[in-house]
Amino acid sequence: MRLKEFLLHKTFLKNLGMALLLTIALIWLTLFMLSVYTNKGENIPAPSLKGLTMGQLESLKNDHNFRFVIEDSVYRKNFIPGTVVFQNPAAGHKIKPNRIIYITTASYTPEQVEVPKLTDVSIRQARELLESKGFALGTIVVRPSEFDDLVLEQKHNGQTLLPGSRIGNGSTIDLVVGKKLYGEATIIPDLKSLTLSAAENVLKSRSLVPGSVIYDSSIRNLADTLLAVVWKQMPEHDSLTRVMPGLSVDLWMKIASQSSDSTSNKSVGH
Repeated sequence: MRLKEFLLHKTFLKNLGMALLLTIALIWLTLFMLSVYTNKGENIPAPSLKGLTMGQLESLKNDHNFRFVIEDSVYRKNFIPGTVVFQNPAAGHKIKPNRIIYITTASYTPEQVEVPKLTDVSIRQARELLESKGFALGTIVVRPSEFDDLVLEQKHNGQTLLPGSRIGNGSTIDLVVGKKLYGEATIIPDLKSLTLSAAENVLKSRSLVPGSVIYDSSIRNLADTLLAVVWKQMPEHDSLTRVMPGLSVDLWMKIASQSSDSTSNKSVGH
């Protein structure tokens, strides 16, 4: 049988027509099922979940026919722990019924973040470092210094804060910043045999500041530190040379009865 006769044969044409109808029916049925499965044309606005508790979410999802999944948790001071902070899709966005909404909740405790080194940099650089780590700048205390606008010390809750220690994200860090004084030049006083408190008062009266305080190794407790006196200072006392205000003076402390040639010392930050 020739090809032309085969293609025009009634049986072939009948089978071809039935195959085409079956194909069209299958395509239509597939599209119909997809429409039903995806709820075509049935879009609802995503509700606002911000600030809601888990109990409120359970009640709300039944009314709005959606599901939610907790994706993450972050610490936020302005949110009650356990409530919703963020959601995706956002409130008002058109979604299908039974759609999953991903939420981020407020954690009960702040994330512990490593404290950067803020000393020996300008106040502007210190502020940028704090913000980049998620900390807040607290009180700025000005201290006379030979270095202007340089951070001398970093504190948290009144205590010196060492770089590398970890505190809660969003915590406030206070800074002690040097301020160069432009008053009259002064001399370095003789501080030997004075207690630390007395030496600090003398330095303050001269517009100078105490630097490092270095204790003798035999000083083991608070009572010993109260009895300790200055046996060495750097720079040394000089009644002739005049220096600018804000200069820091390092102090070496020992128990008054000890000889001043002690060689075993330990440093204590002041």
